[in-house]
Amino acid sequence: MDRDKVVSYIYITTILTLSIVIVSVAIVLLAGLFKDNVDNDKIFEMLGPAFNTIVGAFVGLLGGLSLGQKSDDQK
Repeated sequence: MDRDKVVSYIYITTILTLSIVIVSVAIVLLAGLFKDNVDNDKIFEMLGPAFNTIVGAFVGLLGGLSLGQKSDDQK
């Protein structure tokens, strides 16, 4: 495999994994919001940092893509 295919595979795998995690967190948050016996503050306390971490990973990935593309263009 050449470098471009390996990089594309890594990006696609990372994006799919992060997307699945974000959708899962959103589903748990929504499910907890509509349950009467669940304390919403506890759900947000537990899942808020995880959600922020995943969003930060997306931002880092997109920043890395941008920087990598700029460095490839300069060569």
